Amino acid sequence: MVKKSQTPGMFSSIARRYDLLNHVLSLNVDRGWRRALVDMSGVGAGGEVLDVATGTGDVAIEFARRSRAHRIVGLDRSAGMLEVARDKIGQLRFEGRIEVIEGDALELPFGDGSFDAVTIAFGLRNLPDYAAGVREMARVLKPGGRLLVLEFFPPTSGAFLQLYRLYLKTVLPVVGRAVSGSKEAYDYLSSSIQDFASHDEVRRFFADAGLPEVRRRKLAGGVSFIYCGVKE
Repeated sequence: MVKKSQTPGMFSSIARRYDLLNHVLSLNVDRGWRRALVDMSGVGAGGEVLDVATGTGDVAIEFARRSRAHRIVGLDRSAGMLEVARDKIGQLRFEGRIEVIEGDALELPFGDGSFDAVTIAFGLRNLPDYAAGVREMARVLKPGGRLLVLEFFPPTSGAFLQLYRLYLKTVLPVVGRAVSGSKEAYDYLSSSIQDFASHDEVRRFFADAGLPEVRRRKLAGGVSFIYCGVKE
């Protein structure tokens, strides 16, 4: 099994197929989830945005498309994913609006209160310490700024739970391996979703980081959620 310390290399190995797999495995609804994330950020003209675990840059690109943010920064530990992000940003001619850098979500290279919004999409579960990641993202938020987490949460009960577990254990690894050639990567992604924190724990991470005002939006019947917290 892939360890979290090995995820930058793992994601680099599947970077060129990652976007295709996301769209296939989510039946293309992941695009709408990212748009919803950007819309909930409330970033206005001249705003500054940091997208943590930016991967191939989809959230950063949505900010360039859907907001009037002045500064958009995407950060990730995977050099391979960032290479794909730069290619996409160049093709869309967003180089002047989006900067992507290699960096660690647990040691963000920015001062306190640097951004109006900080986002992380499907990346919190890959951090070795969820609470520390939320604290660090909250640290670089300006007072009144918003932290938004888009993440998968397995259903907790009912028939849908059994279907979703079956999907995670069989469909996701099999399709992921067929398209990307990496069984280990999609075995890891499946287990990372099943082992992720509960809703109560995520709310506690936000509160402990100084973001007690939290909104939650359910997506796709509860397969994924957006958590939005405002810094005091």
